[in-house]
Amino acid sequence: MFVCDVCDKLEDSVDKLKLHLQRHSDVGELQLPLLCHVCNSSYNKLYNFIRHLKTYHDSNTPSADGTVVCETDMRDDETDVYTATAGDLCAADVRSVGDLFEDVTSEGVSLVASLRASSVPYSVVPNVVDSVNVMCGSLTSVIQAEALDIVASCVSPETADIFKEKLETNLQRFRTPLKFLNSRYKQDKYFDNHPMAVRPESIALGMTVESISGNSSLNYECFQYVPVEQTLRALFQNKDYVALLLNNKHDCELLQSYADGSQFKHHPLFSDSSKFSLAIQLFYDGLGVTNPLRGSSVLHNIGVFFYTIKNLSQQYNSCFANVHLLALCYSQDLKKYGFDPIIEKFVCEMNALSKHGFEGTFPIIGHCTVYASLCHVSCDNLALNGILGFIESFSCDYFCTLCYATQEQIQTTFCEDLFEMRTPSSYDRDLNRLCGGKGRNKLHCRGVKHRCKLNEIDGYHVTKNYSLDIMHVILEGIVPYELGCILYGLCQDVSELDMDTINRAVRIFWGKITVDKAHRPLEMNKLDHSGQCISPAMKAVQYWSLLKYLPLILGNRVSGSDHWEFLLHLSHLVDLLFAPSFTIGMVMYLKTVISDHLNMFVNLYSDGGRVRLRPKHHLLVHFPGIILKCGPLVGMSCMRYELKNAFFKRSAHIMCNFTDVCKTLAYRHQQRFLYSLLAKDYLRNVLVVTTHRILPVCTLTISDLLCEQFSVEATDDVAVATKINIASIQYNEGHFVVVDEDIFGLPQFGKIHSFVSCINSNAWHMVVEYWVTIEFCKHVHAFCVSKSAPAKFVLVEVSSLLDHHPLHCHTVTVPNGVGRDYIRLPYHVFRH
Repeated sequence: MFVCDVCDKLEDSVDKLKLHLQRHSDVGELQLPLLCHVCNSSYNKLYNFIRHLKTYHDSNTPSADGTVVCETDMRDDETDVYTATAGDLCAADVRSVGDLFEDVTSEGVSLVASLRASSVPYSVVPNVVDSVNVMCGSLTSVIQAEALDIVASCVSPETADIFKEKLETNLQRFRTPLKFLNSRYKQDKYFDNHPMAVRPESIALGMTVESISGNSSLNYECFQYVPVEQTLRALFQNKDYVALLLNNKHDCELLQSYADGSQFKHHPLFSDSSKFSLAIQLFYDGLGVTNPLRGSSVLHNIGVFFYTIKNLSQQYNSCFANVHLLALCYSQDLKKYGFDPIIEKFVCEMNALSKHGFEGTFPIIGHCTVYASLCHVSCDNLALNGILGFIESFSCDYFCTLCYATQEQIQTTFCEDLFEMRTPSSYDRDLNRLCGGKGRNKLHCRGVKHRCKLNEIDGYHVTKNYSLDIMHVILEGIVPYELGCILYGLCQDVSELDMDTINRAVRIFWGKITVDKAHRPLEMNKLDHSGQCISPAMKAVQYWSLLKYLPLILGNRVSGSDHWEFLLHLSHLVDLLFAPSFTIGMVMYLKTVISDHLNMFVNLYSDGGRVRLRPKHHLLVHFPGIILKCGPLVGMSCMRYELKNAFFKRSAHIMCNFTDVCKTLAYRHQQRFLYSLLAKDYLRNVLVVTTHRILPVCTLTISDLLCEQFSVEATDDVAVATKINIASIQYNEGHFVVVDEDIFGLPQFGKIHSFVSCINSNAWHMVVEYWVTIEFCKHVHAFCVSKSAPAKFVLVEVSSLLDHHPLHCHTVTVPNGVGRDYIRLPYHVFRH
């Protein structure tokens, strides 16, 4: 017998269980990963789970019961499609015909939904449905012919004719079970009527006259808008999603999220504890969906508006499914009409949701009113200035959205308190001067170009938009610029160093590393002078990886250089900026670090004014204040949003339909949104273990530890794995993790030995071998570690780790030939 984890119903075969679970999946009730209660395997696809049961635990399927290995070679990205076969239909000896037909249609709906949510062109899906119908018709004909042959040999011809007539009638609907989905129109109608579906709306911006074949006509210029309230209602139908919102705990002594900042505590809506309110972070970016080398690529450039719900923790907001679409529009229309017509719809909805909210009966919380409002806008610097109504040139004065900094001031002033900050009253004065008699011919007044529509949202003002993107400011701005200065200076100071040597060392290092393999930096070109950015241009994560490991790569080649000291200071600064949590003391210390860093840069590289601080350097001085008001900077990073742009680019290349590309892309995205809700893609804490072995405890080197911790006998069996997956992170045997913090405040590292679980338990534990942290070695900006003697093993849960990133232990050989082991943390972490 097989039990359903959703409703505890017993099924006597794998086929029946598969069909039963499929119905739960269609209505969004299936909880992933699926756990095998016999051997503790877990699977994030229904297909893989059923395949495992049939291979190892189905008594009707020949299998080696003595097998000690249970594994699957299916990839996680395979489509979860398990086509109904004749075996599925014959297995239900006690099921009604209606239930069997419902099973077949459920399989078809799941197949079509997964295809529409993938990168398959929609024109292909009806052909797939037709093929399924043809196969079902052929299979039905074979069954009918076999049944008639058997009946004809057993009964009289008259009875056989009656049986043939009834059988023909009863099997008719099984010949084309997916007829209701055999066209694009029928599929659209079916999925648009789903209770969780949210369709985009076309909203007119204006009209234009177009001439085709000599005939002129009026056409509306539109943008696509996805209502926020409908999206929130769809999300709140999911029990697991509501649980994520409620389980986001806050520590009043730490700054870990937006809710810990002073802005949240003084906001007129968010600070009202009697209301269930949602804080929304808005994002805008331009996107090219066609080949930029083509001459007509600019015609199809679009502007994308996304948002996330800040009530979720950073762990979940980095997920693709938790970044929601707000609007899509043509970039040409933005230049023509501006942001206001597009933002106006959003403003009206935010004011309605902040004042009246929306009522409903939701899982866990029951009947209540949910409120929502805008907390801040997060974009790259150019887009942020544009959407907030400030000047979009960073080579002139007053470019900052938070203060009145000038180009000369930012070269000598490195503290936020010394700048005149923008306020709502000063903003209004600037607008009045701009619109008054003396300012009518001006393009801007102290950086203000025009009034922003977002100011009409209750509790929001553009001068209080405390949000800057560290991906663009740090990783794509300051890091490549300063690394160019540092590497040029090192090549001048150290005779045996040049760019070819550095590139060779980077290449060798990435051949050894066991993490961040996909973030390998590109081979860098020769630097001609100080102040030149490293080239070619790389992705943000590549710049970050290069900065993280460069001290380890070149540490044994450099000594006593001011440029090297500045590299270490840059690494220290970036580690602090990317920290996931802060104390008030850390923020005060960060102010000092930023001021010292800018002073070091000026003293080291601004000889004769040839190398100057850039506007992005000035933005550093605002980071401590932003953290105090809105929480850690990683919560404002645009990296999660820009990763989602790949979906639109891929879809545009596949569909090749640019008649109304915004409408097509918005609709495809919402189909993906529906499938993500049903598949629970917004969950990021699911642990998946596929390949593992069942072994007696006594055969393991850690048998004593397992007997003590699990309270098992040495003759009992346990499941042992060499790798596990959680969300997008894979932990392998041999990786290092931060287990805890020692009494001196140093991180306690451990090397992953294996992963174990009791047969009757759902939990998997890391078997970690403790390593001793000797010291923090400033010269290579990493922790020096050594293997403990004798070896000490502990069992650790993944959720209890000090940080979730797997780490690499790198051995550096010093001039005397002795090797030392070092571990580099990605950012500053500490035990709360």
